[in-house]
Amino acid sequence: MLKSFNDLIISDNIDEVNITSETISSSFLAFYCERGALQFSVEGEMYHVGEGDIVICTPRNIIGLYMRTPDLQGKVISAGESIYDETLPGVFQIDPNWWKKLFFLRQNPVVHATEFQSKLFQAYFNLLMVYMEDSDNPYRQRILRLTSQAVAVELLHALENEIIGQSTSETSQKDRLFQRFMSLLSRPTNTEREVRAYAEQLLVTPKYLSAVCKEKTGRTAMDWITESTVSHIKYYLLQTDLTIKEIAFKLDFPDVSFFCKYVKKHLGKSPVEYRKDLAVSTKE
Repeated sequence: MLKSFNDLIISDNIDEVNITSETISSSFLAFYCERGALQFSVEGEMYHVGEGDIVICTPRNIIGLYMRTPDLQGKVISAGESIYDETLPGVFQIDPNWWKKLFFLRQNPVVHATEFQSKLFQAYFNLLMVYMEDSDNPYRQRILRLTSQAVAVELLHALENEIIGQSTSETSQKDRLFQRFMSLLSRPTNTEREVRAYAEQLLVTPKYLSAVCKEKTGRTAMDWITESTVSHIKYYLLQTDLTIKEIAFKLDFPDVSFFCKYVKKHLGKSPVEYRKDLAVSTKE
């Protein structure tokens, strides 16, 4: 049964969750597989999901086409942009290593749940379902958001043993700056491609922002911005029927010519060639 309230969607039937590709790329999506199996791609990498696995996809992950068995069954929790933006600051304060775990999830979106974690996920799902139906409760919205935050914390906690060399020290000023930068970058509507634009919002210099990113992740701020932009270009070229001009406009490029040069530089092919090659490889 599908239930929705504001930006939160939950269902115990994945077929009921009509999540378009646009919505998926702008949501925090968790799926617990109770039966059956499926395969899907994130950023071009294929993943297999079986019974007892939890799929965790963060906003701006590019979800590709997937294959599934007819008996696929599980529970879905999808939190949209407003809940995601409100939840992250609380997670920052609770877990100073949240960003390491989010990076891990970008490359490893499938986690096999322990028996306890399976029970916990289903307990939170049932709790969300109860409050979804409690329309007379004046505190329903607040309770649902707090519960969503608890789910996010629990899911990140499930990655504790997966992350090697975590630091248990308190969050530093540089950590907080990097967290804020990634929060800005992860907003689905964001199309900024200049470090300066982010630095101005964060009240620091572009040089300092890039230095902090390099120190924390080994990559500059521009590296992260480029990766985000290229991921969205790949998505729109492969997963939509938008024209090259429409994609350029949607991603806020000044004109089609500039967009084509950008794609050629970072993907080695023109948008038309890249879309054609991807379509052929997908059919094969």
